[in-house]
Amino acid sequence: MRLPLKNYQRETILVLARYCAGIRQGLARENPRPERLAYESLTERGYYTPPGFEGVPYVCIRLPTGGGKTLLAAHAVGTIGDKLLGTDRPVCLWITPSTTIRDQTLRGLQKQHHPLRLALQDSLASDVEVLTLEDALLRPRAIQSSAALVIVTTIQSYRIDEETTAPRKIYEDNGYLQVDFHDVPEWARSRLARDENGLVNLSLANAILLRRPIVVMDEAHNARTPISFASLARFAPSFVLELTATPEQVHEPNHASKPRFASNVLHACSALELKNEGMIKLPVDLESREDWLEVLAATVQRRNELETVADYATEDPGLPFLRPIALIQAQAKHKTRETHTVEAVKDALINRLEVPEHEIRICTGSLDEIGDTELMAGDCPIRYIITVDKLREGWDCPLAYVLGSIGNASTPTAVEQLIGRILRMPNANPTRVPALDRAYAFVLSKNVVQTAMELRDRMVEKCGFDERSAEEALRVSTRQTQPGLGFGRIPVSRPLEPEKLPPEMASKVRYDAEQQTIVVDGLLNQSEAQALRDSVDDEGDKQAIEDFWQRERPLGIAPKSLDSFAKPLSVPRMAVEIGGRFTLFEPVELETFAWDLNACDPALTDDEFASDIRVGSAATIDIRGDEPGRSGLVTKATGDVRLKQLELIGEGDDWTQRELVLWLDRALHQDDSFMGLPLSESQPWINRVVESLVTDRKIEVPMIVRRRHRLADIIRVKTADHGRKQTRKATNQILDTRPEALATTTQFCATIEEQDYAPSQLEPDTHIFNKHAFDLIGSMNNEERLCAIELDGHENVERWIRNPSYASQGGFWLPKSPGRFYPDFIVELKSQQIVIVEYKNSKLASDPEEQHKRAVGELWADRSDGQCRFAYVIDCDWGTLAGKLAP
Repeated sequence: MRLPLKNYQRETILVLARYCAGIRQGLARENPRPERLAYESLTERGYYTPPGFEGVPYVCIRLPTGGGKTLLAAHAVGTIGDKLLGTDRPVCLWITPSTTIRDQTLRGLQKQHHPLRLALQDSLASDVEVLTLEDALLRPRAIQSSAALVIVTTIQSYRIDEETTAPRKIYEDNGYLQVDFHDVPEWARSRLARDENGLVNLSLANAILLRRPIVVMDEAHNARTPISFASLARFAPSFVLELTATPEQVHEPNHASKPRFASNVLHACSALELKNEGMIKLPVDLESREDWLEVLAATVQRRNELETVADYATEDPGLPFLRPIALIQAQAKHKTRETHTVEAVKDALINRLEVPEHEIRICTGSLDEIGDTELMAGDCPIRYIITVDKLREGWDCPLAYVLGSIGNASTPTAVEQLIGRILRMPNANPTRVPALDRAYAFVLSKNVVQTAMELRDRMVEKCGFDERSAEEALRVSTRQTQPGLGFGRIPVSRPLEPEKLPPEMASKVRYDAEQQTIVVDGLLNQSEAQALRDSVDDEGDKQAIEDFWQRERPLGIAPKSLDSFAKPLSVPRMAVEIGGRFTLFEPVELETFAWDLNACDPALTDDEFASDIRVGSAATIDIRGDEPGRSGLVTKATGDVRLKQLELIGEGDDWTQRELVLWLDRALHQDDSFMGLPLSESQPWINRVVESLVTDRKIEVPMIVRRRHRLADIIRVKTADHGRKQTRKATNQILDTRPEALATTTQFCATIEEQDYAPSQLEPDTHIFNKHAFDLIGSMNNEERLCAIELDGHENVERWIRNPSYASQGGFWLPKSPGRFYPDFIVELKSQQIVIVEYKNSKLASDPEEQHKRAVGELWADRSDGQCRFAYVIDCDWGTLAGKLAP
């Protein structure tokens, strides 16, 4: 079964693809440090080069606990191979922190039809072989096979400092590998490690080095020492990608005893994004008790209540089976004092709280009663799992909803191993039942506020939560004033009057006359909660609804009264009249007008696609030991030497022209690009492109196959340029013949509400903005910040927002071909007119893609009947901006 990527995962892969494309462009231009320039251009942060990795991209993706980093990594391998290396048959070293995680990862990547295996195959678009390091030693010819190769190993398998205590066969001669270096050009052979006699070392490590592996580092914070860097550098990676919840943020490379090297965080996802996508249960309702038996009783009661809710909710065929599980943290045995041990907890559950024994399992370091039990199975009886300080590494059970801790809840292991265990959402999809979309924790504590503060700190340090998300993730609750009242119930003095509510709330709210409560069956947003409160007359009932909102509000929404939220911002969108009806002008609608590839010249010049493989002017390899902290393999390259080395690895001799055309067509439509371009248009045109190269340019098909990724990039650019021209032509034709068919109208408004505004990175409090519509402000670069200051100070501006870059963060977009355009700012003038502002520096403003955005923005404004304006500001041209903001 394939698992579709969540929005934040797709956005992460998109950022990675942009970074790879930036490096490739830099290599083509012979920039001296393309990996640094691409990173700093994309992130506007400094790039730190780990020792021994000059010229090698070494970046980090930050994902909080539960973010699905293994699935993301499987997609990332293909993205790096395609966008940077120009191959769908790379070698990848997939390095895990332990043998347990290695085995778990292997099972997913090797098993046919497993989501991880399918993700890897889809991203590479080719056969893939997955081996352990031990397997690769026994099957060395796999390195030179036509398939892509992933070697899953642990960091301990290749560390140099461990060679003295255990033989590292990966570095030893292997006679079976001689053919692997046969006919390799001398410039490529010069990169291989040699023995003291100058002979190439015929080792698996050298065979991997020749393929310039992609390295995936799982939980990379465990591998950032000088020894680890030096060991990894011996493989001459083409790219190193770290995935971790807790990247290193301190950079002290010259520290005398413990040097530290900061991670280059290319992209960070917030816990709020994970919550919004249904990956994790948040918030965690935290309650304390002063007696250990009360902790157990509260845990059992909450789990039972959740099962009742789940049984009712899953009568809906759209919701999967749920059997909530409680994790109970007991105390360890002590030699001199009595403690509440695993045995004591189990006895109390059975004999005092009447929990059936067959529903209980113990899982500790010395006793594992779970084993290989499938906890997600419908006939599994387990409802309670008792542990002490942790569960085994890699253990995962999304059905775990409740934590009852009678141990030390503020210890790091309690957070990492226990609270982290109850965060994952079953099936990685929200239930839309509020009680089942959050988690619960009961702790033995006399000061629940202090406990919450300690837990929040540990969630930042150990679970990868940003401070904003951690602050909201734990919500301190007092004891329920009405035990057993149930979830989603609000006690009121008078019956609810449904006719006072908006029609769309009928399925979410009802009145229970027997209990005199309002029953909330669905998740209420701020405007719905406000409508519910305003529908009752009694002040006490109003306050009860307000209190309910504060307690149950979704994660990421500020803890303030319902009346304190900003008025939603409404932005008209473009619509097109088709068949007598107006519909939203989506990117695919825009592309529908774009394609007449018969008018697109299929011939490519030698400047566009060279006939030969050109090798850059210099490539050196050395073993550095002359400077402290600089030991290890150092690779320097100019031009595109690194890319050409991969192109010389033989592949493609058995491809037909038809297979090449189909591959290029799939690459063109990858990631839902060019959705409006039918195969009946694209495939014949791509065939003409290939035919022109073969017939007119005399380039053989195998050579084109080896460089097919470069050709795919050229085809994408050429197709997009043609599409933009055709779109302008078609749009002008519509406006000339049927001007009424295209309109920017309030009928299709995008409504931006404060509760949905969730930028992943926030603006620091270095400048006070008085007119930003919402409390939170998305981050900006220096020039964008200057633009925001101009907006904030203009007398005709009523309010404005920093527009997020993605729809999942609440961003507004306009259609372009291909894709979507997210402008920088949205401004509401005092006249209620809307102004979209896009800021660009002069280096980017002339780019065809940016000019296309400008044309779309101007079209959006032109078709608004004077209700909208578009400002395209270049290099701090505040006069142009002021003109668009004027009354």
